[in-house]
Amino acid sequence: MEHNQEIIPAREGCIAAALPFPPISWWRKVLEYGTIWLDPHEPYQKMSYRNRYYLASKQGRMMLSIPLQKGRNQHAPMRETMISFAEDWQKNHWRSLQTIMGNAPFFEFIDYQLLPFFERQDLSLYDWNKSTILWANRFLGNPLRILETESYNAISPEGMGDLRQIIHPKLLDETAPHYYQVFDDSIGFIPDCSILDLICCEGKNAINILMS
Repeated sequence: MEHNQEIIPAREGCIAAALPFPPISWWRKVLEYGTIWLDPHEPYQKMSYRNRYYLASKQGRMMLSIPLQKGRNQHAPMRETMISFAEDWQKNHWRSLQTIMGNAPFFEFIDYQLLPFFERQDLSLYDWNKSTILWANRFLGNPLRILETESYNAISPEGMGDLRQIIHPKLLDETAPHYYQVFDDSIGFIPDCSILDLICCEGKNAINILMS
């Protein structure tokens, strides 16, 4: 598949991959720009955050993975990468959330908002990921202006940030301020978890932690 390699005209903000309930490192970076361009045309990348998110569990940093049709090695654009419902991953994710976040201070106040994400079907990975970003942005008070690119550009416009490659599970942001976590007392603080972890534990104060 050929991709447009031209540099698109300079725009404000940064280009970012649409990740499911993106990690705190993603949010801290995009908030520096204020305006982000989600890229539905970029190729799916295996072993990245594009189909996984992490919570601070009693066993440590727990990965919740979204299964994909035709396996995880496909290189189709994100908007054409489809979620697989051959296994009941939604029920498993929801049960994990209830188990891990059940004692988080704010989970009981937002669980009804989260449940629909684990009931939807027939969505592309990009659509599901984008919906989680829009939800978190609304919860945080809409600090981001969220737009979409019109085509894939391997090279970002001059003067525009590009976060598509620098946010990765192997590159944890350990500089972010600590916040309350459910199992902090027993296993210690776990950095760079999903925004879901932060919101369930800190509620509306999450935006202050991200901005500090």
